[in-house]
Amino acid sequence: MIDPASPNLGLGAPAGAGGLGGSSPAASRDQFLRLFVAQLQNQNPLDPQSGADMVAQLAQFSSLEQAVATNHRLAELIAAQDAAGSAGLADLVGRQVTATASTIEVDGPLPALQISAAEPLGGGEVVIRSASGAEVRRIAFGPGASPLTVPGSADPPLPPGTYTVEVVATGRGGTSINARPELVGVVDAVELTAHGPRLRIAGARISPATVTTIARSPGEP
Repeated sequence: MIDPASPNLGLGAPAGAGGLGGSSPAASRDQFLRLFVAQLQNQNPLDPQSGADMVAQLAQFSSLEQAVATNHRLAELIAAQDAAGSAGLADLVGRQVTATASTIEVDGPLPALQISAAEPLGGGEVVIRSASGAEVRRIAFGPGASPLTVPGSADPPLPPGTYTVEVVATGRGGTSINARPELVGVVDAVELTAHGPRLRIAGARISPATVTTIARSPGEP
């Protein structure tokens, strides 16, 4: 057997610096072939490696190449599907949408929120927390029919970032009820970010996956 770190094979570089650990699939293929040929040339004539072992090595390498090619094609298919999905979101621009606002990205004035529950609301608070879980804002609201619009809070403005929104609400009888925060507004733009596409509504950005209804914008024929 040969030493894989032999300078004659060009395999002595550390991983991540041109060696096996950080090489590309094409480089790994060339290294394997050089190693395989060197193994044939340097095997012990009195104790040669069996043909079955060499065939097994070639079969393993062939399987590896097929797996790499399959992963590459799957990545291309996923990229094509993502591009098609992002292009389809362009139709939402100018449409009014309702979206679940339990998580919201803010880089401007906090927009108005809609509180929805299965029964009329007796009052409560909207609790906004930062990504670290720290409470940054509480907005109280009074009684009203569901859904109830709660004005956004612009003073002081929230720093740009991702926030979680929780509703603590009671019914007309004073008992706690389940209520959810929603964002209702016209989509101004579709932004393609490193974390996936986002729909911009006023000073907020939401994931398309949170949209629950799509309607024509006010004034649209």
